[in-house]
Amino acid sequence: MTEQPPAGDQEQAAPRPAAHRGPPVEIAEETLSPSGERTAGALRLALRDMMVASGGRDDVPWARVDREHLARAASACASSPNLGMDMLHCLAAVDYEERIELNYVLFSLARGHKAMLKVDVPPDDARVDSLTGIWEAAGWHERETRDLFGVEFAGNPDLSPLLLYEGFEGHPGLRSFPLHDYEEW
Repeated sequence: MTEQPPAGDQEQAAPRPAAHRGPPVEIAEETLSPSGERTAGALRLALRDMMVASGGRDDVPWARVDREHLARAASACASSPNLGMDMLHCLAAVDYEERIELNYVLFSLARGHKAMLKVDVPPDDARVDSLTGIWEAAGWHERETRDLFGVEFAGNPDLSPLLLYEGFEGHPGLRSFPLHDYEEW
């Protein structure tokens, strides 16, 4: 039988910071499946000189483009005979503080494959061209992203608030937004 130290002598484990609660997070390796590799090849062919980085996981390849090439890259994904991305599934923004990453998740309903376009914008100049001329559904996604992250979408015909009320101050998706200072009205 192992002897236990007196209650007052037991070492207390230091509490983990709030950001590290729960089990450790394991980042999965970026490895594409054979179907993901085929889609990645078609993505590289369609984007050619516009792509600045690429990767992917499972059957979802991604390509990063500079913001000045976003509309052209999106159009190439939609019109490419090998991609035929006829659906913008969603637009997700991530605030990394030094940049806001926009992730456009694209589907080809006819071919059954998907891919992501990624674009970085600086927080102090968060603007890109609207993709409503390519996918009409982009309008709602862009309005939501504008509400939450403050990204401006040049050419979107309706950037009225979607989630927040008119006159709401700030963008609650940004890490800098003071959630603790928010008051209901």
